Amino acid sequence: MKKILFVLSGAIAAIAFSVGINATTAPTDMYVEPGTHSCIVTWEDEENSAWNLRYRLYSEEPDEPVLLHSLSGSVYTGSYADITLPAPWGGVNTRAGNGAIYIKNNYNGVATGTLTYTIPEGYTNATFTMMITSGAGTYGSGNFTVYTPQTAAEGHTFSGGETYRWLVTASSGEQITVYSTDANYSPDIALIAVYYGDATGAKANEWTYVNNLTKTTYTIEGLEIDTDYEVQVQAIGAGGALSDWTRPDVFTTLAEEPFMTNVHILGDIDDQAWSPFAGTKMTYDAENEIYTATIFVDENRTFGFTTEIDDNEDMGGWNYIEPYRFGPVSDGLFTLTEDYFGQQLPLTFDNYGDILVLSMGEYHVTVSLEQSYIMINKIGEPPHGYVPGDVNHSNGVTIGDVSVLIDLLLGSSDNACEICADVNQDGHVSIGDVSALIDMLLGTD
Repeated sequence: MKKILFVLSGAIAAIAFSVGINATTAPTDMYVEPGTHSCIVTWEDEENSAWNLRYRLYSEEPDEPVLLHSLSGSVYTGSYADITLPAPWGGVNTRAGNGAIYIKNNYNGVATGTLTYTIPEGYTNATFTMMITSGAGTYGSGNFTVYTPQTAAEGHTFSGGETYRWLVTASSGEQITVYSTDANYSPDIALIAVYYGDATGAKANEWTYVNNLTKTTYTIEGLEIDTDYEVQVQAIGAGGALSDWTRPDVFTTLAEEPFMTNVHILGDIDDQAWSPFAGTKMTYDAENEIYTATIFVDENRTFGFTTEIDDNEDMGGWNYIEPYRFGPVSDGLFTLTEDYFGQQLPLTFDNYGDILVLSMGEYHVTVSLEQSYIMINKIGEPPHGYVPGDVNHSNGVTIGDVSVLIDLLLGSSDNACEICADVNQDGHVSIGDVSALIDMLLGTD
């Protein structure tokens, strides 16, 4: 029985291999967050631990040009005569004979003859290639000029037997028009063809590969602003087996740097009086998306926030009242966090919803418009039992605190003292606090 099962499993594996079944599963739920010159790509994959990523400029045109229609002069073997070209070709004063097609000017009352191609249905602002091969010998020499409603006229002077390609843009129903600036006759055409896409020989957009990634997120740098790109991810399975590429995710980089709102503190701070024309501008930390400021406040004084200081004496600064304040009348836009890494603060509000400071001193203020919070720390008055750097609550600073701090940054510590972890006192816990703690232990702080 075991032998039969073994044979069957081997046969199934052989069949799977022969028909190309891919045993490595592709990542799922890929998401792209574009910036101006970069983007962050994330994906989900619980089965694999390494991935390849590729990206390139996005184009709706095919990777390889597609021949739509062509005409060969070789089918016209009789004497020169007027001809009617088969649709979607057309034109005025088009003639053929002796194995060639040509255009005649100043004929049948028409100064300039033309040869046209009408774009079929299903194309919008698409790229096409008009290709002409001129006849051999003297009759193949001269000018052809090509244009569309969306592409300016471009001429080329042919030698006998030469092939030339024009790259043009057009939509369904529009025409690619060919004419000659020669006095009477255009050069002979041995072959004329229209391709969808770029058939000029230029390389299509090439992929840029980033291989052997070990995290399910990657930041692509060096992109152009306001430009379309596509990105795909591929899993690397057991033994190096590769999954299929994910479906392309097409995204557009931002056209300009995101608008950064200014935040000012208004009120009885830093010897300032309440005014719509003055305030302390907070410093923006782009990496952590927070605003910070250090202010001095007398006891029983108040302050609030605005995103606009008045420049035109129209009292614009008072716009802090709605909706740019923090507190109980913020229409739910913001909430007040009354603790700073676990520290209870002496905060309250006056009748207008402004923050009322009961204790005179210097305060470090942190504001996040993204996460809708404010944190306030009174500098120089840490809570009872607070020891900077004592992250593991051991009543001292040791090398063990470094390990707990790293676990806290990685999100794997549940009992760390977070206010103690803010070793460099910048208002948040970051990798900089690890360096500060190590310096403290080495005595180099």
